[in-house]
Amino acid sequence: MNITLTFRLKDRLPTEVEQLSDLWKVATLLAPLGLPVDDWYPPADTPEQSVANKAFNDDGPTRAAVAILAAEQQDKQSPGLRMFGVWNGREGTGAAGFDTSLSVVAGSPLSVFSLQSKRVPTLADQALVVPLLMGLLEIWSARSIEVRPYKYGSQKVFPKRPGAGWILCLPQVLSFKEIPEARQLIPVMDGKKQRGTLILSVIDEPFDANNPEHVRVANAIEMRLVDQDLLPHFADL
Repeated sequence: MNITLTFRLKDRLPTEVEQLSDLWKVATLLAPLGLPVDDWYPPADTPEQSVANKAFNDDGPTRAAVAILAAEQQDKQSPGLRMFGVWNGREGTGAAGFDTSLSVVAGSPLSVFSLQSKRVPTLADQALVVPLLMGLLEIWSARSIEVRPYKYGSQKVFPKRPGAGWILCLPQVLSFKEIPEARQLIPVMDGKKQRGTLILSVIDEPFDANNPEHVRVANAIEMRLVDQDLLPHFADL
C-alpha cells in the first residue's frame, strides 16, 4: 500500500534538520505498525553502504543523516527544490520507504510526502492506517492524501486528479449526501471544527486493485466528486 500526501510550503525550504525532523516524526508514527524508528536508512551508492548508517534514533534524526542530506543539497539539488528519503533496508516482501519532495519554485509549488511499501500487512489494516493518516495531518496541512496500491494509479478515472483508491482525504467537510458510494466517512477535526474528511471505498478488508468491485466503487467515488466539482486537479491543489 502506498500513501501520497500533497502540501504547500509558504516561502522557503525548511532546513535540512527541519526536513529530517518531519521524516523522523513519520518514523515514530510507523513504529506501532511494526516498523521500528531505528530501522530506517539514508540513501547511499549501494545498499550495503546505506544500511551502515541509521537515519533516526529515539531522539530524532542522526548526525549521519543530516550530513548526507546536506551533502546532497550542495552537490545535486536545485535552489528551491529538495528531496530526501529513507528505506528499511529490505527488498521484496516487507520493503518500505518514504520521502519528502519539497518545492518553493514558482510554477511548481506542490510538495509531496510519499510512502511506498510492498506487502506490509499492517499498512493494509484500517485500524492502524487511519491513526497514521491523522498523525501525518498533524505534520503537514494536506491538500490531498491518497492511500492505494501502486496498481490503482493506472485504474483511477482522472489521471490529473487525486484518486479515491482505498482512502482519499480532502480538506473539505463531506457527507454521504455528496458521496453515497463511500463505505465510510471519517471527519478530520481541528479542535471542535472539522477541517477535512477521510473517504473510504472499502472497509472490513484490504483494498485489492485486482478486485473489480473495489475498483468500481473507488471509480464511482471519483466520478461523483468530479460531478460536484469537489475533486480538484493537482495543478489546483
